[in-house]
Amino acid sequence: MSETYTIYAPNGRGVEINKKTNEIIFAQNVEPTGKYTKEYSKAFLQAWNIMQNSPYKDYKPKYLDPSLPTGQSSTLLEFKQWQELYLSDPVKGAIAPWTKQEKAYYESLKTKRQRYKYLAIRSGLRSSVIDIPYEAYANVDEEGKLINKEYAYIYDEVRKNRGTLKSHSFSNEWELSALLLGDINARATSAVGFKARMYQVRFLQAQLGYEPALQHLFANCSVNLISGLHLNKIRSSMIKDIASNHSLIVDEFEMLPYLDELIGVEWVIDLNKYDFAYDEEGKIMYALYEDVDEGRLKDPRDTDSTSQSRTEFDYVVDEYKNAMRTRFDVDIKNERNEQSANLRMDTLILSAKLASLTPPQGYPNAPYYFTPERLEFVYKKAKLDKLTNPTIPAINRYNFPAYLR
Repeated sequence: MSETYTIYAPNGRGVEINKKTNEIIFAQNVEPTGKYTKEYSKAFLQAWNIMQNSPYKDYKPKYLDPSLPTGQSSTLLEFKQWQELYLSDPVKGAIAPWTKQEKAYYESLKTKRQRYKYLAIRSGLRSSVIDIPYEAYANVDEEGKLINKEYAYIYDEVRKNRGTLKSHSFSNEWELSALLLGDINARATSAVGFKARMYQVRFLQAQLGYEPALQHLFANCSVNLISGLHLNKIRSSMIKDIASNHSLIVDEFEMLPYLDELIGVEWVIDLNKYDFAYDEEGKIMYALYEDVDEGRLKDPRDTDSTSQSRTEFDYVVDEYKNAMRTRFDVDIKNERNEQSANLRMDTLILSAKLASLTPPQGYPNAPYYFTPERLEFVYKKAKLDKLTNPTIPAINRYNFPAYLR
């Protein structure tokens, strides 16, 4: 029998590769395959290479050691303080806070373009559909004309692809690219299943001074699990007040850089993370939303949730992740038309890019939610990375450019 090795799709589905022939051995499909095998193999390998070459590939986690419950070297108190965060809404200014040094630097920036660029970089958002160096961010003047024409090809490519009908995820990602390039009016909501990314996009737009984005944040506080967020009437009221008094609290460039200090942020339930896209299309999140909406499950962020109800939620999440992940490890059926087959391959590659570009420490204004029980489980297995504590200032995170510190 030929020797093989394993590579993985971004959602963890693995395939074997024949070491001698380099042929991918896909899981058997009940329907005839072969028509797209060559192209699909190339797409699978491309997705794997994308993840292997993530801009964060050199990130090194620092795991808390649970083996020392007492003493100077014990990490138990650090863990307990972290765990307690998830028992209530985040305290304003506590998650990825602005430091005095960072504020001083931001306020030293004397043009709208400079501040726009800084906030875009700080958000941790990177385009998944086209490589945009930080130097090209907000590369337009007040009249919308290019400043550095070296990056004209990026603006041309984004302009050409905006409005694509390939899928919601692709369309939103091109809109996000336009936002990073300086179009504050971009209709970006980000990839469908990546809920934290979606919320960070909206938060960034609101910081940049785009008033409709505040309305979207208000709407998000009034919805349920389908967005990854939690019904929050208090924050909804705060946002409504800010939207009504917008002109009184913006800076001299009509921006709201410290919005997180005014309204705080939300815990976001998102099954995708750095290097893993378990729910690229949002199918699992929709199933969880239905379970909560119809009373079969309780949202773990509810004030009356219990350890038992949260553990049950975690159990169902794990079941869905195992049962509902896209079968990228199965070859494409011959009966699919070319458009459908190409979309599956493109979605695989986009998922890999999104997973590889998700900051290991998460987005500063869209922190991941973990049940206290899940966090304890990970801690006891010595797999809780202290660098993912959401209270670490944004400028101290791995993905923040060193030259801006």
